[in-house]
Amino acid sequence: MSAVEKAIVAQRATPELAAYYADSRLMWRNIILIGICNMGWGLVFTIVGPLMTLKLLESGFAEGIQGTLTAANSVLSSFFVMYFSWKSDHTVSAFGRRKPFLFLSAPFIILSILLFAFNDYKWSLLIFMAVQMLFMDVKLSTFSLLPIDCIPREKLARIMSVLAIVGGLMGFLSMRNMGTLLAVGEWMPYVLGAGVMTLTTASSYFIKEPPIKKTSARGFRLWSVFEVGWKDRRMILLMLGVGTVSSFICMNDTWSWFWAKTALGLEKKDIFEAVSWCALINVALAYPVGYVIDRWGGLKVTIVYWGLQVLCFFMAMNVYNKLSFTLLMMTASIAVPLYSAADIMVYKTVDPADVGSITSCNSFMRNAYRGALVFCSGWLISLTGQNYKLAFMIGILMSTLGLLLMFAYQRIVLSSEASKNDSDGLLKADRECISLPALEE
Repeated sequence: MSAVEKAIVAQRATPELAAYYADSRLMWRNIILIGICNMGWGLVFTIVGPLMTLKLLESGFAEGIQGTLTAANSVLSSFFVMYFSWKSDHTVSAFGRRKPFLFLSAPFIILSILLFAFNDYKWSLLIFMAVQMLFMDVKLSTFSLLPIDCIPREKLARIMSVLAIVGGLMGFLSMRNMGTLLAVGEWMPYVLGAGVMTLTTASSYFIKEPPIKKTSARGFRLWSVFEVGWKDRRMILLMLGVGTVSSFICMNDTWSWFWAKTALGLEKKDIFEAVSWCALINVALAYPVGYVIDRWGGLKVTIVYWGLQVLCFFMAMNVYNKLSFTLLMMTASIAVPLYSAADIMVYKTVDPADVGSITSCNSFMRNAYRGALVFCSGWLISLTGQNYKLAFMIGILMSTLGLLLMFAYQRIVLSSEASKNDSDGLLKADRECISLPALEE
C-alpha cells in the first residue's frame, strides 16, 4: 500500500470520519465557505500587499531593509508555523481545530492595514507591516490546513484548483479597476480590503471541521514536531527540494514590483494592469493542473514547472518595457500553479491526525530557506545599484538544485522499495525451503 493510499484509509479510520468524508453536500458547503474566506483574504493581499511594499519603498526603505524585514519574518515564521500548526492539531473546541486561530489573528491584521493606510510616519509604517506579517503567520500556519482537513485526499488537487479559479477571477477584476480605486485616494484599497476581510472572516464561522480530536499529555516541544514530520528521514530530502525548487519564482514574486517601479519606471496603475492578466491565466489552468497532478503524480509536473522557470529566466534577462514585463509575468503565472505538485508530494502522504506537524516541517524548511534567499538577494540588489538580474540568476540556479534534490529523493525511495520487494521474495523462498524437510520428517 502506497503512502497516499494509507493516508486515504486514515481519513476513514473511524465511523464518524467515514461519514464525514462520505457526505458530499457537507464537503461542497465547506469548500464554498473556505473559498469565500480565502478569496477575500487572497484578493485583498493581491492588491494591498504590493501597495504596502511600494509605500515603504517611497518612504525610504529600500530593497536591503525590506529584504531584511521579510527574511526576519520568514525565520520567525519557520518557528511560529511549528508551534501554531502543532497547537491547532491538538486544539479541541466547539469551533474546531483551525478556526479559533483565524478569529485570533484577523483583528490584528485588519487593524494594522487600516493604520497603515492613514499614517505617513515611516517608522510606524514599518511597525504596522511587522505586526501584519506576524499575525499572518499565525493565520497561514493554521487556517490554510482546512482544505487538507476537509477534502478527501484523492480529490485534493482538483478541488483546491476550484478555489484558485474563483480567486483568479476576482483578482483579475479587482486589478483591472485599481486605477479607479487609486483615483479616489491611496487609502481606498486599504479600507475596502479591511471591509472584505471582515465579512469573509465572519463567513468561516459556518465551516464544519472533521471530527478529529487529538490531545497531548505533554506540552509543545520543538523536537516533537520534527519527530512526527521526519519520522521517515527521507522526507527531509524531499522537503529541501520542495523548498528550493521555486527559488526563481520566489525572486520574481519578491522583486518584480520593485523592479517595475524603479528600473522600468512603470506607474502603479500600469503594473496592476500588467499583472492582472496573470489572474486569468491561473483561472484557465487551475483545474487542468489539479487534474494532471492527481493523475500524473508530483515529480513529472514539477519537472515542467522547473522548465517554465528556465524560460522565465531567459525572458527576464530581456525585459525593457511594459510589454516585455507583461509577457514575463504572464509566463510566470503559467508556472505558478504547477508548484502545488511539489507540495502535494508531501501533503498526500499526511495522516489526518498529524497534518499540522508534517506540513509545518515542510513550511519550516521552505520559510527558513526563502528568508535567507530574500535577505541575501535584497542586499545584493541594493549594493549593486538595483541590479535585479543578479537575483534572478541566483533564483534559477537554486531552483535547479531543488529539482536535483527531488530526483535524489525519488531514486532513494524507488531503491528502498525494490530492496524491500527483493527481501520479501527471498524470505518467502527461504520459508518454502525450510518447510519442505519439516514436512518430510
